[in-house]
Amino acid sequence: MRLELAAPARRRAISLTPLIDVVFILLLFFMLSSTFTQWRQLDLAVPGTGAATPPAQHPVRLLSDGGHFRLDGVEFDVQDSVALAQHIRGQEQDLFVISADSGIATQAMVSLLDALKTAGARQLSLAQTP
Repeated sequence: MRLELAAPARRRAISLTPLIDVVFILLLFFMLSSTFTQWRQLDLAVPGTGAATPPAQHPVRLLSDGGHFRLDGVEFDVQDSVALAQHIRGQEQDLFVISADSGIATQAMVSLLDALKTAGARQLSLAQTP
């Protein structure tokens, strides 16, 4: 006796194209909406119109991208926080006016601002190089 069996059912393949499209759209969304840098606030002294006596000013000149700067005629390195803190001791309320040589990177200026803040300086200002 001969049995006629129905042809085996073919499995339909699921198309992955829409799934890949959705994955790429999600990847693009998360890449564009996330931030990878930390934003910090810089406290800078702005000239005011008050009648109070201005604090003593200390010129700070940034010399190189490597972090060498001159404060009151003495050369320092940004990494040498102990010597910088000893130099600033007793002058925390004074104004430290920072100027940079031409071609200095902005990151070097921000590193110098951070080093002065860490050493105890409370009033920092940026000045245009003459």
